[in-house]
Amino acid sequence: MNIRHLTRVGQMRGGGGLRFGIRKLLEPYPALAFNNNKNIRCITMDLDGRQTPPIGSPTDNKLKSINFKPFLKSLFLGEFNASILSYAEVINYDRYFMLQDQLKHINTFFKENKETIDDMEERGVVPDHLLKKIQVLEMSGLLVPKEYGGAELLNTEALRLLQELGKSFTLAELFRMNELMCTKAIVLHGSQEQKDKYLEKIATGDMWTAYCFTEKNAGSDPNAVEAKATRCKDTNTFHIKGEKTWVANALRADLFLVFAKVWEKDYTGNYSDEVNTFLIERNTPGLSISQPYNLSSLNGLQVCDVTLDCTLPETALLGDPGTGLQVLKSINHDNKYFLGGAVVTRLTHLLDKTVKHALARYQFGAPLASFELIKQQIGMCASEIYALEAMLYITSGLADVGEKPDTELESAVVKEFAQRASNKCTQLCLSILGAQTNLADSEWAQFLHDNQVLQSWQGSSNINKCFIGLSGIMHLVQEKGDDMRKTMEPGLNPFKRIKYGFKLQREIKGRFPKRFKIDNHVHPRFANISYLVDEAACRLNIMGEMMLVNTGLNAQVYECNLEVMSDFTMEVYAMVCALSRASRSYIVGHAHHNHDVELAIGFISKSHGRTDKLWRDFLSMSKYRGITNAYLVGAGEYLLKQGKYCAVNPLIKNSF
Repeated sequence: MNIRHLTRVGQMRGGGGLRFGIRKLLEPYPALAFNNNKNIRCITMDLDGRQTPPIGSPTDNKLKSINFKPFLKSLFLGEFNASILSYAEVINYDRYFMLQDQLKHINTFFKENKETIDDMEERGVVPDHLLKKIQVLEMSGLLVPKEYGGAELLNTEALRLLQELGKSFTLAELFRMNELMCTKAIVLHGSQEQKDKYLEKIATGDMWTAYCFTEKNAGSDPNAVEAKATRCKDTNTFHIKGEKTWVANALRADLFLVFAKVWEKDYTGNYSDEVNTFLIERNTPGLSISQPYNLSSLNGLQVCDVTLDCTLPETALLGDPGTGLQVLKSINHDNKYFLGGAVVTRLTHLLDKTVKHALARYQFGAPLASFELIKQQIGMCASEIYALEAMLYITSGLADVGEKPDTELESAVVKEFAQRASNKCTQLCLSILGAQTNLADSEWAQFLHDNQVLQSWQGSSNINKCFIGLSGIMHLVQEKGDDMRKTMEPGLNPFKRIKYGFKLQREIKGRFPKRFKIDNHVHPRFANISYLVDEAACRLNIMGEMMLVNTGLNAQVYECNLEVMSDFTMEVYAMVCALSRASRSYIVGHAHHNHDVELAIGFISKSHGRTDKLWRDFLSMSKYRGITNAYLVGAGEYLLKQGKYCAVNPLIKNSF
């Protein structure tokens, strides 16, 4: 029995007026309750309904989800939702035990098919008999509603299953993309006819899907899409023509989600070219698929090009006309964090192997594991993985408990952090493993390939960082634009300007700066380290306001500044999530909870050092463009004009 067979087991208790905090987490553990120990202060606080996540047994349809503001976007406004520090429970015990049972079956599957799974990358294909075995585990249709034969899991449950599937990066990505791209688009935007036609087949594993967006001249820019769809009103059809590149699972897919611009006259007589989304079946005349690329990683996904020259009925249009960008946003931005589940599993596997090597390997007559630098490097890897996993499940929890959750910023931040953690941990672990990692046929080569592919998979880091920075800044403009505009007019609003200047100087000079008092919401064991998190969280709002005051509310912010904002936001969210996870673990008495404390404090200390540097660099900027960055931008611009690296060798002598 697994989660798909779960019946309705209880009512979710809502948050209005609920006293929620550390005491609530301690109710099942009377021996740990604060009022039983006078040496520990009580940290319970009253939160209103919008701040309080639901606790207890969530229902299948989440009837009493809470409508609270997005966490990171609110942080740009100078608001901190303290409920995130309580690491809300979104899975009741019945669902938890069923989830654990399904995880055991997945583990058994990997043990029984290890040899076949290890050969997948070299063969460049996921064998059909392997997929049939996975069908028994019911890994298809995880988020599909039950009325169409799906499991209708919470995001947290689906994430945990995909994380376990991450023992094979290829299998994890195959099911993640099948579940969260085309399938989710149909669930959210499909007509009743489309849902009835496709969802049941997808949920049973009888139909696979593919996502067709990227083109040769349109990487991550939806407005640059060149695929063209022309409407023929006489026959009620569309003719779509174009080529899509880097289509994962193309050879196996029975249904393709395709983005194309529809060219037609508007009411003024001018031609418009709005992006639309189409569902195209594999057997449609005019659809052809190339041979798969030979990739160094994820080769089993059979990534191909798809050429389209097809005539489609109007029923192939997904969603309302002109809503292609909304469809893209709903399946892309809010689901990026799912990629991090497989990353955690892969990095954990690599770290475990590194630990075994350090324990068995001797250098200078002593175990490698006895050297302080080795211990520190292993601890750094563990802290990065710990923070990433904490971010994953807080983000999925926010998506589960929200009535209309807005987690696009958190999701993008988690993906960015996953890429960084993968790069950092891979390099550190391979440096400990030594020269054997240089062998082309070693098992470590695959970790290198996985890390390299991850850095550009599903969008580049530069675009993701600009999205993070702009999203936060734009939210600040939307919510506080009028106040900021008054601050920028000191002649008309002198008191506003004085108040802003006073707030700024308090933070810069460190004289009674504003703080959220985070230490009141975590276990006293974390009181000191929580101050560092508090400081960084407060500075995020000030950095955003400084950018707007100095560049104007049109949000024409320099890309270098957006990168600073993105990096700062990522560090703050990682610190908050690590603190929340460790505080909960320490309170409820998880196994190795003291280890959690060391990981969290070590990570937060390092992360705060990075935010402190970003803060100092930001304050030293000339007109907030950055002196150092300006020189580097100039050097890069000159090199691009020359078309090559052009600095001469230092031994060159000038001839006169």
